[in-house]
Amino acid sequence: MKLRLLALLSLLSTSLLAQVPKDTVVVPKDSLKVTPFVINDEKPEKKRKKKPQPDTTRNYTEEYNRDNLGFQWGMRAGINFNSFTTKEITVTRVGANGNPTVPFNNDNILSNSEMVMGYLGGIFIRTTRGSFYLQPEVFYNRKGGKFDILQSDGKLFKRVNSTYSVIDIPVLLGIRFRQGRIFAGPMLEFPVNFNNELLSAVKTYRIKDEQNNEIDFKKELFKRPSLGVSAGIGFEFNHFFIEGRFEITSPVNYNISYNNDASKNLQVSSRSLVLAIGFIK
Repeated sequence: MKLRLLALLSLLSTSLLAQVPKDTVVVPKDSLKVTPFVINDEKPEKKRKKKPQPDTTRNYTEEYNRDNLGFQWGMRAGINFNSFTTKEITVTRVGANGNPTVPFNNDNILSNSEMVMGYLGGIFIRTTRGSFYLQPEVFYNRKGGKFDILQSDGKLFKRVNSTYSVIDIPVLLGIRFRQGRIFAGPMLEFPVNFNNELLSAVKTYRIKDEQNNEIDFKKELFKRPSLGVSAGIGFEFNHFFIEGRFEITSPVNYNISYNNDASKNLQVSSRSLVLAIGFIK
């Protein structure tokens, strides 16, 4: 009986072993241990993006084509320091009979470099494209100057302190760079009036036109516009600016005489140093 029971158990164990798949893996107990999970709170560093650097290799042609046309307007006012430049001439004093007067029969007219202070104010418009701009202006300018009249013995006969008003119309071409700018251009100057000291000094002289006809010196002074040049530098701060200019006018020629003697050519030009402030929008 015992033998039969042992044989039956042996058959059962053999059949059970035969049913287990060959690729079954037995996992050891030690491998079931759980590894703790560590949380890292540190955020990874973000790479900072480099700001694009401005292109500084652009030439003026590329700069001009970069932007569309822009329009601005503004006002400016300031002070000026002026002087006359005259060609030295000698005008002979003659009486009504045509003979030279004595003892002082000559007037030597010459320049005086001393400057006279004046003032100005006006408006302008500006057309911009890139770094370039075109700026026509119209402004009232109160100017002045001095010249001397010497007697034939070399002594000072009269020092004329003249002041006069003009309307100036410059057309400036400029280049902007950051807050600064430089500019230059032609200028037309139209006389408006002259002070009495200047008129009384020249009324003793006669002026003749190209046909040798005598004309009124005062009227001639008023109708003779002159061409000039204006150049300078300025600095802008938002809507405000400061600037300095140098202006010079071309000589205006007058054929003057004393009574009916031979006429002499008088050339008069002016120089100005201008300091101004302004507003632009």
